[in-house]
Parts: sequence; C-alpha cells; structure tokens
Amino acid sequence: MKKDAVAYFSTRKRGDMEHHRAIVEEFCKYKFSINRVFTDHRVNSAPPRKREGYVEMLTYCQKHGIKHVLFLNLPSVSRNLDIGLEELKLLLSEEIIPYFAEDDFIANTDDSSARVRDFKNFLAYMNAYREFARKNLPNHARPASQPKGTIGRPRALNDGQIEALITVRRSGISISQICRMFNVSRSTVSKILADYPELKGEWKGAQSSSVAKSE
Repeated sequence: MKKDAVAYFSTRKRGDMEHHRAIVEEFCKYKFSINRVFTDHRVNSAPPRKREGYVEMLTYCQKHGIKHVLFLNLPSVSRNLDIGLEELKLLLSEEIIPYFAEDDFIANTDDSSARVRDFKNFLAYMNAYREFARKNLPNHARPASQPKGTIGRPRALNDGQIEALITVRRSGISISQICRMFNVSRSTVSKILADYPELKGEWKGAQSSSVAKSE
C-alpha cells in the first residue's frame, strides 16, 4: 500500500519544477502517493525554515498527519551541510521522515522505523565527526608574513576523515563546500576521489538525470 507523502522542490531556473517532479514521481512509483507539492524559487541560500513554501509544507504535514516528505536530493534541503544536517534532525524529531529521489544514501525506503533508525545513526556519526574536526583539526590561517600567492602542502586526512569526505560527497555536497568543511585544497579532494569517478568534478546527481547540477 502506498504511503501518503508530500514533495518539496527548491528551484533555481525555469524548467526545474517539471524536471524535478519527473524524477521524484519515478522514485515514488509504487511506494508513495504525493498529496501535494510545495516549492520555493531561488532561496537556496536561506535556511529551510525561513522559506515560505517549506514552512507551508511543514504546516500541511502537521495538519494532515503526513509523515513522509520527498526531496530531490540532500542539497535541496540546504546547500550548507551543517544547516542541512540540523534540519534533518528537526524533521525526525517532529516524526517526519525525509526521502531523496536522487542518491538516497539511507538504505531503507519501505521500512519507516528502520529508516528512522539509520537516519539517526548517520546524523550521530556526522555530529561526532564534526565535533572531532572542530576540536582537533589545526587552524591553517596564512601567516601575515607569508606571500599571498604561496600555497602550502595540502594537509593529509586520516582514514576516518577520508571515509567521511566520501560519504558527504555521495550525499550531493559540492566539492567547494567539502574543501571548506575539511580544510583541504581541491587537488587533495580530487586525489581522494580518483577511485570514484562518479563523484569527481561537477555534481550530477543520479545517473539518469539529464540536467547537470552545478556545485
């Protein structure tokens, strides 16, 4: 039996709505019935709960008891990784389960309780890693006497950090944001992703997507 759900799209250009909707409808075939679609346009930089369409979606879910929300991908929740992770945590606390039509990295889509458990495990892991990074990664601010054009040797990452980097890249986070998050250069990220050609360069989402997403 199909689960009642709503879909949320954050669009940036003309034609995105139809394209995103087609991807989500293909994803939810035989699994979800989309009761209503909510959209925001050109608000990617705003936190989710500062967006008119997003807030309207949450209100609708609370009023009608909808527990399943379909997103195009993780970046459509927020381009900022920290804000996106906090929003996923909030949704779960409100008993709303998120799904991603592109590259849904949480395995369970049919078992709601198992999906919530796996989501909470993922968020706990990411929170623990972020706290570790904040406490242990050195500050690589450029000394005042160092010429602006000088580039130091990229800092190496340990195995756990490399695993975390690959995980967030699979979820759709741009290479530019990964560089800031892990405090490494683009060349370091490229070397790490050398064995993962599908994750290098411009993020393109699912292989079936016909329109490339810029970072």
